[in-house]
Amino acid sequence: MSAPLHVAILGASGYGAAELLRLLAAHPAARVVSITSTSKAGELVSRVHPHLAGFYDQLRIGELVDLAALRDARQRVIFSALPHATSGATIQRLCSGPDPCDAPLIDLSGDLRLSDPEQHARHYPESPALPELRQRAVYGLPELFASQIRSARLVANPGCLATASILAAAPLVRGRDAGREPLAGAEPLALAVDAKTGSSGSGRTLKETTHHPTRHADFRAYKPLAHQHEPEILQALGDPAGARIAMSFVAQSIDAARGIFVTVHATLPRPIESRAAREHFARYYADCPFVRIRDDSPTLQDVVGSNFCDIGVAARGRQIIVMAALDNLVKGMAGTAIQNMNLICGLPQETGLWWPSFRPV
Repeated sequence: MSAPLHVAILGASGYGAAELLRLLAAHPAARVVSITSTSKAGELVSRVHPHLAGFYDQLRIGELVDLAALRDARQRVIFSALPHATSGATIQRLCSGPDPCDAPLIDLSGDLRLSDPEQHARHYPESPALPELRQRAVYGLPELFASQIRSARLVANPGCLATASILAAAPLVRGRDAGREPLAGAEPLALAVDAKTGSSGSGRTLKETTHHPTRHADFRAYKPLAHQHEPEILQALGDPAGARIAMSFVAQSIDAARGIFVTVHATLPRPIESRAAREHFARYYADCPFVRIRDDSPTLQDVVGSNFCDIGVAARGRQIIVMAALDNLVKGMAGTAIQNMNLICGLPQETGLWWPSFRPV
């Protein structure tokens, strides 16, 4: 019996596609019916991603989306796991060709995340402007924008570092609804964001900074005060121009394949105790199944392999520190993309994603 939801994936070779395939293999309502690549066309998925042997042994990679197979179901979704600068242009061709795609599209690249064209040109200079697509795209962080995602036809999936940073900072500076006002109120706030990330966040292609001999037993920062996720964070927090939130953001490489650990430092307008701060975060995310508030520091081992973001909060007087941990390939990418698919298709957010971490890693 055919699954009620058919899925196509653009871009077969990278970590994004591999993680989507891994997670969708256990999704009770979804079936991957088409996957594309120009470099791997004709190959079996299980040959390109050997860890998926036994799950996709009959699925062959094509050059083009199999629209007939995609449409042979009550619902359909396309994920783009193509790289920056390629993904947006490919989506545009799919939407405007002689046989335009009628499926919702979820883009894992950065091509459509920034709504301001000037910010986009500054941080993604190699990517086309795509003004019409940019206006249509909904920012796909379910914890803040679920109602918009449910009716979206084009979703810009968040960046991994941005996801952890936004989830850590939002209860400080962005209100959600009545009774969930930010701890800082409407007052200006300075946020210092320290984001540590594993090597898989840089993709499958070999790079000097992610090559194991140069990364092992080393520690480095990259793109300090110039990272492309900084404007994305401000945009999601409701202050894209940084008029109220003064942010400093630095990303750092850690000697691990998976995982992100973010620490946000701030000085609040009024003093608060740690317990009250944790209670505020718990209320703020009470309806968010994949955010867990911890009594102490979160750990990577508690989240790697899962779609959870664990958050810890410590306060002393007006000083507050928020720590967030997640798996960059799951909650930071493919897991959130599937959450978005679930919302669009009217499924519970947890569908196909409700399991714990790999601990021990």
